[in-house]
Amino acid sequence: MKTELTAALIKELATEAPTPAVDIGIRAGVDTLHPLYRSQVVTSFASWNVLDLFNHKEVRSSIVKALQDYSGGSSASGRFVGGMGAIHSTCEARMAAFLGAETGLLFSSRNQAVLTLITALSKEGVVVIGPAMSTLPLADACALVELEYAEFETLDELRQLFERYKTSKRVIVVGETVAATSGKRLEVPLFLNIIEQNGAWGVLDESAAVAHSGLRGAGSAEQVPASPALLARLCGCAALCGLEIAAIVGPQELKELLIQRSRYIRVEAPPANVLVAALATAVDLVEVAITQRDKLLVRSKMVHSAVRAQGWSVVGQDDVPLVSIWFDTLSKAREVQEALLQRGSVVESLAARSLRKNGAVVRVLLSSGHTDVEVARLLDGLLEIRKRLAGNL
Repeated sequence: MKTELTAALIKELATEAPTPAVDIGIRAGVDTLHPLYRSQVVTSFASWNVLDLFNHKEVRSSIVKALQDYSGGSSASGRFVGGMGAIHSTCEARMAAFLGAETGLLFSSRNQAVLTLITALSKEGVVVIGPAMSTLPLADACALVELEYAEFETLDELRQLFERYKTSKRVIVVGETVAATSGKRLEVPLFLNIIEQNGAWGVLDESAAVAHSGLRGAGSAEQVPASPALLARLCGCAALCGLEIAAIVGPQELKELLIQRSRYIRVEAPPANVLVAALATAVDLVEVAITQRDKLLVRSKMVHSAVRAQGWSVVGQDDVPLVSIWFDTLSKAREVQEALLQRGSVVESLAARSLRKNGAVVRVLLSSGHTDVEVARLLDGLLEIRKRLAGNL
């Protein structure tokens, strides 16, 4: 017998997309770019390991050494009661130097970093503004501490929001240097200039920009290393090392504020030692991977051009190794995702929702670890699907 609560939940489910998520059934394979589907090796275009550094011998050696030196991961102890080691402090300093900041803090995930930052800075009268269709949990963080949250899609919309919130005690604006959903680049100098003019605080998310952007692979930290309005840079490090670990870098005062104000950072366990070791080694490799970045840039432009020529609606810049194909419904994106899977290529279908626009994307993440044959198979699959589904897209 169904209770009122169960009936209410069923009603909520009915409002979601009628097509269920694709039962991908993907299993771990030899590496992140070659998982298993129905016991067959397929090619993943859903990994942020853009320079294929997770398989690099130096990264693997650093993981083995960390296992030998520290017996695996960090202990269950809190960050400041035995959980932190010299390896963490060294890596935090390395990430700060990489992104042109004074100091840094490591986190187990980008979501955790966002929740810590927003909740620690919360107080009455603060407003948070974030990018539309972002995968950052900004709205969730604001809901936890009852902050007002708004979204912007263009810089003109950001200016309009400042007019709305000009009487607010403080405005914190978060921007993605490269949007992880669409692949669009942010005009960072103009973005920071608008924030500075309005006396707000800015946070730049470099997660989808690092590794492939900039001479050293440091994203906008090379283009705009500092600004009076820049509070912090956030970096989910999957693109650097292929692993789930994140960092917030900024002035020493920010680090102290987060440590003092956060409700759980003192007792939360820091990232595992093996992840920290892999990240520190990967950053060193990223800075000198100029040839790999150049080759990846050529591949990105080629794939963007080919996908557009097939008639797909592609958003984002072609110098980003992220090809985002737009659909008006999530069910259509999932249909393409499943069709590509049957042809040996794994991609992601993501809901792309904002206050003004609802849709979905099929996101293709390119890596220097992909072979030309694998990329050609992906393009052939997209072309075949386009011809077969042309009337329904």
